[in-house]
Amino acid sequence: FCQFQVFLQFVFYPFAHSSEQKPMLFEVEFTNEGSRFLYSFEVLIKPFDKEKRQVISEQLWINSNKALIQIFERSLERVTINRDKKVLSLIQYDEKLLREFEIKINKNLDSAELFLTHAFKTVISNEIADKVIDFFKNKLIVVSDFTLKKTNLTFSATDMPDKDFLAWNKTLDSFVKNADFGPQRILFRSKKSEDEHSAEMQLVSIYKSGKRDVMVPAELMESRGTLKLLDFAIPFETLFTRGGIFVLDEFDAAIHPELIKGIIALFNDRSINKNGAQLIFTTHNPIYLNNKIFRRDQIKFVEKDKDTFESIIYSLADFGSTDVRNDHNYLLNYFKGKYGTLPYIDFSKLFIREAKGEE
Repeated sequence: FCQFQVFLQFVFYPFAHSSEQKPMLFEVEFTNEGSRFLYSFEVLIKPFDKEKRQVISEQLWINSNKALIQIFERSLERVTINRDKKVLSLIQYDEKLLREFEIKINKNLDSAELFLTHAFKTVISNEIADKVIDFFKNKLIVVSDFTLKKTNLTFSATDMPDKDFLAWNKTLDSFVKNADFGPQRILFRSKKSEDEHSAEMQLVSIYKSGKRDVMVPAELMESRGTLKLLDFAIPFETLFTRGGIFVLDEFDAAIHPELIKGIIALFNDRSINKNGAQLIFTTHNPIYLNNKIFRRDQIKFVEKDKDTFESIIYSLADFGSTDVRNDHNYLLNYFKGKYGTLPYIDFSKLFIREAKGEE
């Protein structure tokens, strides 16, 4: 989603377990720059066939006077732009001119492209389109791995240092001290770059050895969990400054649960998280099922259907206030199976069968 401009380069993977070809629906409701949006589109594509895709539906809604109002609706062959007075005011069009442009747009509608990022942006409303695109491009950060071990710094011709140098980052340094990683300091060390106006920076750990400082590449000395936390430190600071959503897969892998709880607390603290930044992460560890850490509506479960293999997502709040009270022990009830069936896999039969086969 981050690069709408290269929509055709995305490789979508429809549900391959189903023999029936159905469209994939993507729908996101979000806020950006003081406006609330609901944007969705449906794509029909054959499994693992990147070239043959069709956008069969697309909609954009925007908040107006505490209610969502539809801006446009698009089908496979046609786009209809709402001619409500509120919409005309938002896009700054009169009805007659809008009708003329709509006719021209429908004559050239490309079924493989999103309407929002093309005709809507260039012809109808660049301002509204940019707000939507900016959210996906700059505010929605999806991370599946960490890569902070190296980065780049750019300088003007007059400011470019003559020699190698060390760069200190206040946020990284604070994370190291507060998380009690050890006595070492974490800095960036410059390396030669092909670009004369930039420097390639490598994350290094500096240890004291008597009166001497010993510098070692961080990836050789620091644990995976430490590197992971350091990788997220700067993006977290940016999120708290401007808002946004951080989506992390297996965020707690290799990191102590108490550190994770501390980070969650930052996102729940409105005095720190003043711009409503959100943290969304997946985990297999039920230790976070705690009413002191999350509200009921903040806890989601994903359960796989045994017959169709489809994933079903539901919230702890979906059980209602009677079945799930704020004073309940969520963790204990989870293990009792009150929030869904717990997976049980018996591998012993596999090894017993193999042992008998060897005999």
